[in-house]
Amino acid sequence: MAYPDLYRVYLVVCLILGIFTWSAHAQDDPLANFGDTIQVLGQMARTDQDFKDGLALDLFSPTNRTLVVTNNTSPLPGNFVKGSSGEGFTSLSTYSWIVKMNETAQDLIAKIELPYDPVALQKEGFDVSNTFVGKLAPDGKAWVISENQRNVHVSENKTRIIKLTSLDGEYMLLGRKSVDNSNIFVQYGQGATRTVNVTGGAGIQEAEFVDGLRFSVAAAAPFALNVDIPNGVDQAALPENTMPLNSFSWVINTTATSSSGLSATVSFPFNTDMLAAKAPDRKPQQLIVARRALNATSTDRFSALEKQRLSWSANTISAEGLPQLDGQYVLVIMGNGLGDDEEKND
Repeated sequence: MAYPDLYRVYLVVCLILGIFTWSAHAQDDPLANFGDTIQVLGQMARTDQDFKDGLALDLFSPTNRTLVVTNNTSPLPGNFVKGSSGEGFTSLSTYSWIVKMNETAQDLIAKIELPYDPVALQKEGFDVSNTFVGKLAPDGKAWVISENQRNVHVSENKTRIIKLTSLDGEYMLLGRKSVDNSNIFVQYGQGATRTVNVTGGAGIQEAEFVDGLRFSVAAAAPFALNVDIPNGVDQAALPENTMPLNSFSWVINTTATSSSGLSATVSFPFNTDMLAAKAPDRKPQQLIVARRALNATSTDRFSALEKQRLSWSANTISAEGLPQLDGQYVLVIMGNGLGDDEEKND
C-alpha cells in the first residue's frame, strides 16, 4: 500500500475515534433543562453540570443526592440588594434560577455560575466587571451579594459565587452602572454624589458611608437621604450618667414623608480603641444610640432609642425598626449595659 493510502486510512480512523469519543462525552455530560433531576455524586466526587441556558453548577458532596433547577419569571426586582453597598443595581436576566436539593445540605463545596451576554451588556451600558450573583434573602425582600465570594469568569461569560456550602436557594444575575466594581461608599455632606436614593417597593436596600455607618431600608415610596457629621456634642444635652464616645453627631436628613411607609435599621460604628482610651472601665455593651429631632437646638436633650443590638464582629450598634430616619444621633457611653440585648452574628 502506498504511503498516501496509509495516511488516508489513518485520518479516517482518527475521525471515527474522535466521533465516538465526542459522542460518549456528550452522553456522559448532557446539557440539562429546567426541571430535570440531576444526580449529585457522593464520596466528594465532582459533579459538573451545565444547562442549556448557560447556567453551570460545580459541586462536591460527601453523599449521593439529587437536585432540580427551575426558573422564576416573576422574581423580586434587581434594585433591592443587600451586602454590597452602592446604588443602581438592576436585573440582567428576565428570570431567576431556583436550585432545590432533595435534602438539606450544608456540607458541600460548591459554586454556581450565571451566564451573561457581553455584547448585550455593553449595549445597555454595563461593564462585565460590574455583574453580580444575588441570592434571595430568607425573607424574600432583597438579593444578597457576597463580595468575597464573587468572581467574574470573563473567558466563559459567566459570573459566579464560590465557597458555597449549600446550593438551595434562588439566584439572580445583577448589574450596576458605575465606574467602581465593588463596594461603593457614600461620602458625608450634600450634593448629588453624596445622596442615597432609596427606591420604593417591597424590598430592602442598603447604603454604607465612609466610616461604616450603614442603612438597611424598606420604604413604600422613594426618597433621598443625606448625612452630615457636625463637630461638637453638648454634654448637657446627653442622657443622665452618660458621656459621648465621639466628638460629633450624625445628622440624617431625608425627603421621606409619613406616607413613605419607612422601616429601617441603622448600624452605627464604634471605635474600640477610642472607647478604651476615653473610658477604660467601660465595654461595648455599655454603648447606646441616642437621638433628638433634626431641627433640635444644641441644648435639646437626646433620648436613647428603644431597640438596639450590639454586633461584636462588625463593631456596630444597630438601631432597629425605625419608622423615620430624620434626626441627630450620637453614641454615648453609659454605666450600665444593654441588658438582654445580644450579639448579632453577622
